[in-house]
Amino acid sequence: MAVLFLVFIEHHAGELELFTDPGPDETADQYYERQIRATRNFLPSTQMDDALARVLEEEVPFADRPDLRIFYGGLDTHVEHHLFPDLPPSMQRRIAPEVRAIAAKYGLPYHETPLLETVPLIAKTLTGLSVPFGEREFGRPSTLLRDPASLVRRVRAGLSYRPLPESPYLDKPRFHNVPVRVLSATPVADGQAVSVRLARPRGWEDIGWDAGAYVSLRVAGGGDHGGDGQGGEESVRQYSLVRDSSDAEGDAGGAMEICIKRVEGGRVSTRLNDSLRAGDHVTLVGVPQSSGDFPTPSPGAKSLHIAGGVGITPIISLLRRIARDARRGQPDGATGTRPDATLLYVNRDDRSIIFESELRELARDSGITLHLFTDAPSAREDLSTCRLGPELLQRVVPDAADRETYVCAPAALIDLTRGWLRDLGQPAGRFHAESFTAPELDRPDDDGSRYTVRFRRTGTAVEIDGATTLLEAAGRAGIAVPTGCQRGLCKACVTPKLSGTIRAEAADRAPGAVAQERVTVCTALACSDVELDL
Repeated sequence: MAVLFLVFIEHHAGELELFTDPGPDETADQYYERQIRATRNFLPSTQMDDALARVLEEEVPFADRPDLRIFYGGLDTHVEHHLFPDLPPSMQRRIAPEVRAIAAKYGLPYHETPLLETVPLIAKTLTGLSVPFGEREFGRPSTLLRDPASLVRRVRAGLSYRPLPESPYLDKPRFHNVPVRVLSATPVADGQAVSVRLARPRGWEDIGWDAGAYVSLRVAGGGDHGGDGQGGEESVRQYSLVRDSSDAEGDAGGAMEICIKRVEGGRVSTRLNDSLRAGDHVTLVGVPQSSGDFPTPSPGAKSLHIAGGVGITPIISLLRRIARDARRGQPDGATGTRPDATLLYVNRDDRSIIFESELRELARDSGITLHLFTDAPSAREDLSTCRLGPELLQRVVPDAADRETYVCAPAALIDLTRGWLRDLGQPAGRFHAESFTAPELDRPDDDGSRYTVRFRRTGTAVEIDGATTLLEAAGRAGIAVPTGCQRGLCKACVTPKLSGTIRAEAADRAPGAVAQERVTVCTALACSDVELDL
């Protein structure tokens, strides 16, 4: 029983730090530092040794009595066990002085507690873990008492042995696989999409993101537009934020806002549209990211924005940024020069327009030029029924070739628009696009080389050529890997690589440099045999 108590408290004793999931970007140095800060050794005691010696003398007639430390197992080398789990306790005890010296050299704690002192520590720890207060509330319990609804939720969850999704007990903020609360879920575009406001997680107050950034949502089961999730598998989907972080500060608590459009035959988007409600929780893979496809326009620059359907989400974020920058550039009370920005927004019909009232308000207040087009005829006089083409571009935006252009639409429309503007004389560097689908991966020609990809956890292996991604190799082996953008950006598929070299490493790594420990398997191409922790 005593050993069970020790095991129970060894991660929750005294000055030890508690850590949340560090995510896929944790380096080896950060991993080892975390193990040292979150672990302690339990030192043998004379009283315990004497008790063990009496037991041996009375019960076990050893001719050559062993070192009594063998009875402590790994309790007195718990720090070393976390750093070098493959070593036996005897070897861990041998290197313990070196580990202590390294910790001192880098200013890290080396936690040790005499074994008998754990008895009062057990009572203290059990009491602390039994009350519904988190680390940040122990010194200020009144903060939770002022929120009785949260207190009741914690008590209910504890009585039913159910963890709370937002993990309110640890003081350290989470930045990977973060449960966030849905503040509101409002149907838009006649129910064809849902606008979702998400509470910014605690500790993200200093996290910023640019216009055009996106978040990745981890969803259990199913896939959309060519998605690969089946049954209980996880899928990851990217959704553009409709405000940058500065604009979001104007919302209550700096909420993050996304828009999820229904995809025909898509299980993820349909389920989120049908079931997401205020008070629910969703999981963010990580902090907002930018693909780099939408650099922020320079203040005063002429810009053209073209959106198709739900492609308006990153575009409206850019337009809000342009309008805000124009306001900031003027003295208080001055009207000033209005931004020279034009939006062409294309939809199937007048029921499909997303954020129409917000766009019209933005155009009215800032002077941004707004054109709304539908493919299907509409009885509304404020809409134009026509298809986007080179003639329309020249008529509506005569200087389109001279403008910085931002397009978010289906891939086919992006390609057509790029060609039209190129024919009008626009330099390639002025065209910026973000597509709903992943770009084609640049795969090398098959030179006959074959590589073996081994999966340690499952004990399987497959042979591939140099043009097959490690994600595709996992699929051939029947191993499900969560995927998202399939561009190497969202980090949903990051996997520890135990050995071998991938194409990007071979091209970019300097001689003697350490190989990548984690790789995005969706874009990783082998150029040697590879072993993955799958």
